[in-house]
Amino acid sequence: MNQELRIAIKRHESIGDFTYPIVEDKLISEAEHKLCLVLPISYIEFLKEFGHGGLDGIETFGIGKNNQLIFVDETLKYRNLGLPHNFIVIENCDEWLYCLDSNNGQIITWTYNETPEFSFNSFDEYLQCRINDAIDNM
Repeated sequence: MNQELRIAIKRHESIGDFTYPIVEDKLISEAEHKLCLVLPISYIEFLKEFGHGGLDGIETFGIGKNNQLIFVDETLKYRNLGLPHNFIVIENCDEWLYCLDSNNGQIITWTYNETPEFSFNSFDEYLQCRINDAIDNM
């Protein structure tokens, strides 16, 4: 994650926008084990630095204050509806989900019974765009 994005988040966030849990490598390993995949480094960086949350109603799934693996719970829930096993749910936009493809690090939009669509090249690109959207709408 680039420094410019970190500064933008810090400048515009309110108390409670992010969980800021203490995330140890053991918790990351537990999440990877439960999902049977490897998390991309850029997403691990977000989890360790911010945990879970976002700005102005945009919520990127991650790890709660009590070390709840929110993204794991969401991913397992949607796997029961046909979500591909290499996808990690990172945001629910009601009509679709933003998912991180663990095979290539790209962000895909997924909707039940529809073909997944490419959205962003990386988690960092997704986060930059979503945070910028939130800031523009404040």
